[in-house]
Amino acid sequence: MKIARTKHYAGSLVEIGQECGCFDELIADLTDVDEKINLHLDLKTFLLDKQVALKKKSAALVDIFKDFISQRTYNVILMLIRAGKLNYLSEIILQAKKLNLNNRQLAEVIVESAIPLSPEQEEKIAALVKEKLKGEVVLKNVVNEKILGGLRLKIKDTVIEGSLFGKIARLKKKIEEIE
Repeated sequence: MKIARTKHYAGSLVEIGQECGCFDELIADLTDVDEKINLHLDLKTFLLDKQVALKKKSAALVDIFKDFISQRTYNVILMLIRAGKLNYLSEIILQAKKLNLNNRQLAEVIVESAIPLSPEQEEKIAALVKEKLKGEVVLKNVVNEKILGGLRLKIKDTVIEGSLFGKIARLKKKIEEIE
């Protein structure tokens, strides 16, 4: 699905989250619901079936998620079902996260490392990136054992490759060019 088709819904999610001060909770609930729907194909098929009445879908959602999600989350899911967009929930969530960061003028920095970073290491990296970008950052550490050592930073569309795996791959490429 094109970004333009999901951006409207993502924008609505950001607005709702900002109004109530519950954006993170709303996104966490929607992510949980999205995972559960995608794990249970019968439920997904039921919720996407245009022949099934909205009342039945609504009742099923209440039965399944009543103890797990807020009323706001339920309303958002129902809105997506009504609009026939529930199938695009994953994309909408991703767009909403990006829009929220942009609205708050934050840059998301994903730091891949072979082992989890300590809080001190995260603070140092965040401070360095903040200084270079001249703006606020949100740092997320992702453990990726493939990189062996070092770090790989992803800032928006830029990747800074400082991992041992990356260095080995570049060395291998140079050797192949020589041969």
